[in-house]
Amino acid sequence: MTRHFYEDDDNFITNKPGTTDPITPKLQSQESIHGGENATIIDGMVIRTTPILEKYTNSIRQYLITKFNIFEAELETQKSAGMNEWRDLKAEFNSIVNEPILPNSIYILTAGLTGSIIVRNRNIGLRLITPLVFGGCALKYFMPRTFGNLSKEYNEFEMKTVPDVYKQRQELIGQLRYWRSEAEVQRVKVNDCVIEQVHDLRKKWSQVWD
Repeated sequence: MTRHFYEDDDNFITNKPGTTDPITPKLQSQESIHGGENATIIDGMVIRTTPILEKYTNSIRQYLITKFNIFEAELETQKSAGMNEWRDLKAEFNSIVNEPILPNSIYILTAGLTGSIIVRNRNIGLRLITPLVFGGCALKYFMPRTFGNLSKEYNEFEMKTVPDVYKQRQELIGQLRYWRSEAEVQRVKVNDCVIEQVHDLRKKWSQVWD
């Protein structure tokens, strides 16, 4: 025969009024008197509270909510700033680089590596400068518009940050251009002189043979 140990539990277990069942009006008045301000009756159920615990709990909750809102707002601000910086950087890059990156960049890197290989056994200064010179010349040849834009950006940066250096460099460039123009004038004069000498020599030889 099967035994049922809990078949009569419903006859012995009784719930305290105010926990699962609404309390009677008489008991409600008694609870409101004994419970004081810490007891609240909602839908016939007695809800007891601890004001000090609620106070600190609410303070902590409000503090965490405030910090979370500040963090969320700061995160959105940084995200927006990052996107703006990326767009500005992309626009700046597109305004400077006007030629295709490939295969021109490969040619420029090859020129720089060639310069590094040529002076691999020289002093450290020459090994630093030569690849830059070779790469710069290759950049000017393969990407002339980009080279011009980079030169313009560098001039503006140098003029704003170190105006004295910019002034000295411009004076040096002007002096070099002057020497170049003078050399070109002298070359033309020498060329004309050589042509004139050759012409006179031919004229003399023609007179001798005639």
